[in-house]
Amino acid sequence: MQEISSSCLPAFLIKLLSLLCVIALPASGADKKAVSFRADIAPILIAKCQTCHCEKSAKGNYRLDTYEALMAGTGKDRNVTPGKPATSKFHQLLITKDADDRMPQKADPLPPAQVELVKRWIEQGAKFDGTDPKLTLAELVPPRTHAPAPKYYAAAVPVTALAFSPDGKELAVSGFREVTVWDTASGQLLRRIGNLAPRTYALVWSADGKRLAVGSGIPGELGEARLFEADTGKLLKVLGAHGDVVQDVKFSPDGQLLATASADGTIVVYDAATGARRRVIANHSDAVTAIAFSPDGKRLASASLDKSAKVFDLTTGASVSTYIGHEAAVYGVVFGEAKQVFTAGRDRKVHAWNPDDGKKIGDISGFSLEVFKLVATPESIFSCSADGTARQHTLTDRKEQRVFRGGKEWLYSLNVHEGTKRLATGGFDGQVRLWNTADGTAVKSFFASPGTVAK
Repeated sequence: MQEISSSCLPAFLIKLLSLLCVIALPASGADKKAVSFRADIAPILIAKCQTCHCEKSAKGNYRLDTYEALMAGTGKDRNVTPGKPATSKFHQLLITKDADDRMPQKADPLPPAQVELVKRWIEQGAKFDGTDPKLTLAELVPPRTHAPAPKYYAAAVPVTALAFSPDGKELAVSGFREVTVWDTASGQLLRRIGNLAPRTYALVWSADGKRLAVGSGIPGELGEARLFEADTGKLLKVLGAHGDVVQDVKFSPDGQLLATASADGTIVVYDAATGARRRVIANHSDAVTAIAFSPDGKRLASASLDKSAKVFDLTTGASVSTYIGHEAAVYGVVFGEAKQVFTAGRDRKVHAWNPDDGKKIGDISGFSLEVFKLVATPESIFSCSADGTARQHTLTDRKEQRVFRGGKEWLYSLNVHEGTKRLATGGFDGQVRLWNTADGTAVKSFFASPGTVAK
């Protein structure tokens, strides 16, 4: 074959051939992009591993919910041997051909690209690029940018959270990957706030109406509390992260603290202004479903699937009292006053008890199915149930005042605006109903899913 002299080739072609030669050369180890534990490996562990291998479950006595736990073990039992994927149990469990041993179990194998990431991370020394190896994986990963909400909804989605603005003129409602804000007088959509996890479980406005806190997440994978500028929808802050969905979020009475409750069994208290973590409470053995600040802001009450409700001292984090009278999962909690806590749940009752000693004061019955949420005003306690009703009882003697019947579907959420005497309820059918708390009449209803109509 005749050799072609470079002098016979156009200059641009010589440059192109030179470039292709460089590209064709094998990349050296130094040229390979460094794999980040925080950005590359931790998200894989969160999505595929931590549900079964966290502090609370730790199947096979194997934990992967922190970098420290992942790197635990010695000798042959060492999970990760930096620089040696072949002797790292973590990597070997991902690639083994034995279906009984392969991780994740009872699920599809990790995609080859993710397995390769793990291998490369170990080859590069299994380095940690976070701030504290003891932090949970959810706390380490950078805040997510979530997929956008649909422009139009093919069907209404269940309303799992709603909240009145402080002036009562607007109502924030949970949606799919978003929160929608509605005019309470006309029932018209005002704006949509996106960049959220698929489902929202809790909403609360700051007392000045400038901020909206949203609790959301992905079951078994992620829980977030996001703070938005209420009138523009601008994301202000992502307050840490949980290993499971955030079930509730509350501002303290003075607005200085923001507390979150998660299905991962923990409660986290933040400085509402800076986002700094003030306290972590991990006293429940199952999901924490609801929380409530005491009127003076010195205590925090909680409800849990572990069949208990508790009161904690926020100065020390110590448990003050525990109420176990439900003997079933507890879904809602609220302070009626300083010396009275109300809780509700699967036993189809609302219980009143003393926060100092956990002793029962009385209860409210009459529900045919479980009771989900509670809201208190200075004179009344409001509740919503899977039996399709919301109910209003007097705070002092727990006598029934009114029953608001919103159809046959489960009612998941409610909120009350005392100034305008309005009650808002939302449920499985995706419909929001507004009621007059003074006389019990229905004021307005609408489907809080953009693009859907009543059928």
